[in-house]
Amino acid sequence: MNQGILFNDQIEFDVVSCTLTFNAMVLGMIVPCIITTPINEQSKALAHFAQHQFDYEIQAEQLIEDEVYQPDGSIKLAFL
Repeated sequence: MNQGILFNDQIEFDVVSCTLTFNAMVLGMIVPCIITTPINEQSKALAHFAQHQFDYEIQAEQLIEDEVYQPDGSIKLAFL
């Protein structure tokens, strides 16, 4: 795992857009990592993220290293 990328343990779920968001810190810059999910219940979405957190972090790390940023500076992750 890249030591220059740090992930926080806080995850947010937006019920309206059905997105999970966590942050990565890259060279002092905060990068939102966004997952659009078909799950519309917060408890189930958070449980899903907890089960797949490591895989999402690997996916985010690769997208950050490849500089696949959205116009707003976030990265979009594929739902697992």
